[in-house]
Amino acid sequence: MEVPVYVFTGFLDSGKTTLLKDTLSSPDFETERTLIILCEEGDEEYDEQFLSANGAYVVTVESQEKLTDSLLVQCAKKFDPDQVMIEWNGTWPMSTLFDREFPKHWECVGIYSTVDATTAEMYMTNMRAMFLEQLSQSGLIIFNRTPEEMDRARMRRLIKANNPPAQIVFEREDGEMYDPADEPMPFDVTGPVIEIEDMDYGLWYLDAREHPERYKGKQIRFLAQVYRGRNLKPGTFVPGRFIMTCCADDIRFMGYICRFTGDFPYQQRDWVKVTVDFGFEYVKAYGEKVPVLTLREALPAKKPSQDPVYFT
Repeated sequence: MEVPVYVFTGFLDSGKTTLLKDTLSSPDFETERTLIILCEEGDEEYDEQFLSANGAYVVTVESQEKLTDSLLVQCAKKFDPDQVMIEWNGTWPMSTLFDREFPKHWECVGIYSTVDATTAEMYMTNMRAMFLEQLSQSGLIIFNRTPEEMDRARMRRLIKANNPPAQIVFEREDGEMYDPADEPMPFDVTGPVIEIEDMDYGLWYLDAREHPERYKGKQIRFLAQVYRGRNLKPGTFVPGRFIMTCCADDIRFMGYICRFTGDFPYQQRDWVKVTVDFGFEYVKAYGEKVPVLTLREALPAKKPSQDPVYFT
């Protein structure tokens, strides 16, 4: 039977232990035996009452050198865990962990990172490589204690450039989560021409549907693939991208109908850089108002290095 391994990363006092304890206390993670491999001891501790109540056991690893294949095998034999949670040391390279050979049936299924937002800018400026390395493989990154004045859009872009599929969440200083809808877009929507960077297409696609007033009457420029299906009317195509919604098995092509006049030399799956006029109108096929684009220019383009793109 597969033994899921969950890894919690982040610098000291970023909230790793709290997140691990909250996760373990969740009904979704309830098991008979949980092994916690503790690679860093912070202010928050695992008391005996908590461990007993959750069927958990702690093995402390004091240095990178002691995290060996044989140690993991010994842990597997001694505790026979149903699941493993690793609280990683934020100063250790992630490669130290993933260069290890996990015991049979152990499989890493989730990596979660915590960041103290009050020190994030300092780490990004002075220790960028180490800071980003801890977040490079995380599926979920939680910024806690986030001050109002923090440029969340900039921080999101810096991390997404290093880890495109990561889901990034910002929590306020009181623990409440910032509403993603209130976050500024990572691209400038104030000018007459809005440039959508490659990694931001998924965000724009969602926002255009939810907040069309931001884009009406403006030009949008972005990289896209051409879709020219038989179901489309003459004089229309769809410039879009394949978007991964949750996992590699759930990738879909998404884009909005675009009208054009005159010659359109591009074929199915061609890559183009399009400039379009944005509109929002009722489309009978959808039974509601949706974004509708009008082509201004389409130039040949190369396939990007990052494909597909993501919603976050």
